[in-house]
Amino acid sequence: MESLTFIREQRRKSGMTQHQLARAAGVSQSLIAKIESGRIDAAYSKVKAILEALDRTQLTAEKTAGEIMHTGIETVSPSESLHAVAQAMRKHSISQMPVVEAKQLVGAITEQAILSHFSSEPKKMATLRVSDAMEDAFPTALPSTPISAVASLLRHHSAVLVMEKGKIAGIITKADLLKTI
Repeated sequence: MESLTFIREQRRKSGMTQHQLARAAGVSQSLIAKIESGRIDAAYSKVKAILEALDRTQLTAEKTAGEIMHTGIETVSPSESLHAVAQAMRKHSISQMPVVEAKQLVGAITEQAILSHFSSEPKKMATLRVSDAMEDAFPTALPSTPISAVASLLRHHSAVLVMEKGKIAGIITKADLLKTI
C-alpha cells in the first residue's frame, strides 16, 4: 500500500489542524496522527473519508486579497506631470497608479485618463498635472477579503488596493485575478 504521509501536506495546505480534519472526516485525531507519521495502515473506508474531507475543504477554501496582491506599489503625487507618470507607467509596465498626497490616498491615475487628455489637448500635455486628470481612488479591501469580493469590485474598477493598518499594502488588477483561474 502506498504511503499516506502526503495527507499531512494536504492538511497543512488547507490550513487545518489534525483535530479539525478528524472532525470533518468522522475519525479520531490519533488516527490522523498515526497515518501522517506512517505508523499505521488505515482501513480503506477511513482513508477515503479523510481524503474526501480534504477535498471538501480545498474546494471551499477561497484565496484572499492578501494572497494574490502585488506589493511594492508605485504611487504618484497629484502635482507630478502627466508626462512623467506616463514614463513611469511604461518603465514599470503598469497601467494605473494610486495618487497619494501627504500619505493619504486621494485618487487614481490610469492610462485611459492620460490618453483622454492627450487626445483632447495634445499640445497642453507638457503642462498638465496628475490632479488635472486623476479619477476617484480605487476601491479598497482588507488582506482577508475573499477574491470573489475583489472580483466583484474589479467588474467596475481597473484595480483594488489592499489596505492594512491604514496604509497601502498591495494592489490587485484584473490580470492578477485571471492568474488565479
